[in-house]
Amino acid sequence: MENKGGCGSASVDSSDGLYTAPGEFDSMPTKYDIVVQTKAPMSKAIDYYSHPENLPKVHPDFVKDVKVISKEGNTTKLEQQMEMMGRKLKSTNTMVWNDAEHKFEVNTLEGDGKGSKITIALKEIPSGTEMHYWAEMEFGALGFFIKGKAKTSFEKVAQEDAKALDAM
Repeated sequence: MENKGGCGSASVDSSDGLYTAPGEFDSMPTKYDIVVQTKAPMSKAIDYYSHPENLPKVHPDFVKDVKVISKEGNTTKLEQQMEMMGRKLKSTNTMVWNDAEHKFEVNTLEGDGKGSKITIALKEIPSGTEMHYWAEMEFGALGFFIKGKAKTSFEKVAQEDAKALDAM
């Protein structure tokens, strides 16, 4: 097999088209880095992100359902159902609020995107709050096909969050 570009999978040309052998090489996460601002104060932003069950209302094109499984201190365990490119995705995540660093860390424990991590750092600015999103997404064998769409969705989510906070 020939490793084309070291993208985390091996590829060969076959009579059926392009074949990808998952797990042949260590996969590399796809990284995104987006900064948006809202006029809402940081306290409202913290409250907004502390309620992931509201995500389907804010992001109806992407997030279909969120169920909070448990909440202990600053850690929330949740099950999330999403849809991208007509594909239904399901994952179990933990979301931890780090008060000292003013950031939320979301880790995908099970399901689609297992091993992915999203961090949302909040910073008080004179006009409101800056939200800095970092993502390290694990797409597996579908990564090559959905990286662009996933980036567009990630950017849209950040913009929708800012718009929702501005309306509060």
